[in-house]
Amino acid sequence: MSQTFLRRHRAFLTSVALLAILLVIYLPTLQTIPNGSEHYYMIDVGETQIVLNVWGTLHATGYPLYVIAGSAIVAVLRGLGISPVTAPALVSLIWGLAALTLFYALLVRLTKRVLLSAMAVLLFGLMRTVWIHHAIAEIYTFGLLIGLGLLALALWQPPVKHRLYWLALLGGLGVAHHRAIAMMIPALLFAVYPDFRTQGRKLPRTLVICLLLGLIGFLPYAYLMLRANAGAAWVYGSPGTLAGLWDQFTGREAARFIGAPGSLEAFFANVNLVNNVLVTDATLPGILAGIAGLILGSLRKERRTLALTMILSGLAALLFHYVFYTDILSALILPVLLSVAAGWLLLADALIDTPRLVSLPVPEALGVVAAAFAVALFNSNHDFIQTLTTDPTGQETIALAQETPPGSALMLAWGPRHFAVGLARDVLGELPDVELVDHKTDFATLVARKPLVTPAFTFYAQPVSWWEAQLGEPVYLRTVSPDLVEIATAPEIVADAGPLGAQTSQIVCDVDSILLQVDWYTPTVPERDLSVFVHLLDASGTIIAQADQAAPVYGWRPLTTWQAGEIVPDMYALPNLDNEAAIRFGLYAQRADGSFENVIEEELSADCP
Repeated sequence: MSQTFLRRHRAFLTSVALLAILLVIYLPTLQTIPNGSEHYYMIDVGETQIVLNVWGTLHATGYPLYVIAGSAIVAVLRGLGISPVTAPALVSLIWGLAALTLFYALLVRLTKRVLLSAMAVLLFGLMRTVWIHHAIAEIYTFGLLIGLGLLALALWQPPVKHRLYWLALLGGLGVAHHRAIAMMIPALLFAVYPDFRTQGRKLPRTLVICLLLGLIGFLPYAYLMLRANAGAAWVYGSPGTLAGLWDQFTGREAARFIGAPGSLEAFFANVNLVNNVLVTDATLPGILAGIAGLILGSLRKERRTLALTMILSGLAALLFHYVFYTDILSALILPVLLSVAAGWLLLADALIDTPRLVSLPVPEALGVVAAAFAVALFNSNHDFIQTLTTDPTGQETIALAQETPPGSALMLAWGPRHFAVGLARDVLGELPDVELVDHKTDFATLVARKPLVTPAFTFYAQPVSWWEAQLGEPVYLRTVSPDLVEIATAPEIVADAGPLGAQTSQIVCDVDSILLQVDWYTPTVPERDLSVFVHLLDASGTIIAQADQAAPVYGWRPLTTWQAGEIVPDMYALPNLDNEAAIRFGLYAQRADGSFENVIEEELSADCP
C-alpha cells in the first residue's frame, strides 16, 4: 500500500480502525439473553426486546420512529439467523456506530485533526452511558444519531444546500422521537444564525416552511394507533383511541419527573445526582479538561463556532436536568458528555498550536495520556456493563414461570421480570399456556374465572394488604409450586383432620434439589404465630442444610391469619447433597430468654439418589 494512498485516505482508514476497536470492545458485552437487571440503564430493555420483535409499541412517549426502524432491522437480522433476543441490542449497536462515525467525520471536517478526532471519539465511546447503550436494546443511540445529524447539518462547512429546511425536517423527527432533543435548539440556532441573516425578506416564508417540515416528524405517531387497532401482540396503553394516543404523545405518566424540585435541598440533591453520573462517565479531571478545551476553543476564531455550539448544547441539557428533571435521563446526559468529548479535542488542538510548545513532543504526550485514559475508562466500565448485560434474573424468572400451574394466571409487576416472561411467551414461544398479567390488572374479575398466582418476592412490593385492597376482600395465600403463591379469596377448609401440624408431607427429589411438600393444618385459629424450621440432616443427625422461614408460605402466612379447619399447602427447597439422610421440620417459637421451643416436630427419610 503506497504512502500516497495512505495519505489520501488517512481519514477513512482511521475511521475503519476506530470502528474496529470499538466493535472489539462492545461485542463481548452485547446483551444476548432476556434482560433481568433492574438498574436504571436497564429498566425498559426487556420491553424493547419484545416490541422490536413483534412490531408492538413502547411505553410513553411511544418512540414510533425508533420502533418502526428498529423492528424492520430486527426482521432483517432474524432473517439472517440472528437470535431474536440479540437482534434488538444489535439495532442499538448499529445506530451507535453510525452516530460515532458521524461525530468523527464532523470533527475531522471542522478541525482537520484526524488522529485527535479519533481519540476524542474513542474516549467518548468508552464512557459508561455511551458504552452501555451500544450493548442493550434501548432508544438512546438512535437519539444520539439524530442529535449528531443535527450538529453536522448546522456546523458542516461549506454549508449544506437548503440547510435550514433539512434541519427543520430532522429536528422535527428528533423532537418527535424524544423531547430532550429540543434542548439542542439554542445551539443549532446559534450555529446557523448566518443562514437566517441571508434570508432577508424571505425569512417569514422560510420559517413557515421550516415549521411545516418540522411537523412532518410527528406523522410516525399514526403507527401507534394502527398497530393497536391491528391487534399487535405487545401494545402499551391504549393508543388505539385518541385519548390514549394523546397520553402516549404527551408522556403524561412521566410527568412526576418533570418540574422544579420542591425545595432548595431537593434541588441540590438533584444536582448532586446528575453530577455523580457525569463524573462516573467522564471523571472529574476529564470534565475539567473538557471545559477548559471548550473555553480555549471559544477564544480561537477558527474554532469558535464549534466550541460555542457545543457549549450551548451541553449547557442547555445540563441546566434542564438540574432544574426541571428529577431523575437520571440518558437523553440529557449524552449531550453533556458529547460536549465534554469535543472539549478534549479542542484542548489538544490548542496545545499543539501553542507556539511555546512547538519544540516539545506534545502530540506524543497527548497520545500517551489518551491511551492511559482509554485504559482507565475500559477498566472502570467493562465489568460493570458485562454484569448488567449477563444478569441471569430474567432467565431465572422464565424458569419460575414455567412452574405456573395449568389454568392459572401469573402476576408479575410491570418491569424487567414481567418483560422477561413476556419475551419468552410472545417472542420465543416458550410459555404458550401462561396468561401473564401485571399489577394494573382488574384482579377481582380475573380471580372469578381462574386461579391467580404470583412469585413469593412479589409481596415485598405488593403486600397482602395491597391485594386485599385490589380484591375488596380477605386473601388466603398458599404455595402451589416452588416460589409461586396462589392469591385465593377463600380458605381451603376440611373436616377435623387432627391437631395443629402437618396433615400430610412428602419429599420430591431432583438432581440438584429436594423439595419438601407440607400441608399444614389447624383445627382452631392459632393464638400465636410460629416460625418454620426445615433441616436437612446427615446420618449422624448433624444439620447440613436448612430452609427455615419466619412463617409458612415464604413468611407471608402467619399462623394467626389461619382459619379454623384450614389447610395451608407449603413447600421448602433444600439442596440434594451426597450425605443427606433425613429432613426434620416443624413449627417453633422463641422463648423470652432467647431459647427455642419446637412446638411441632416431624422427620422424613431423605432417600434421594
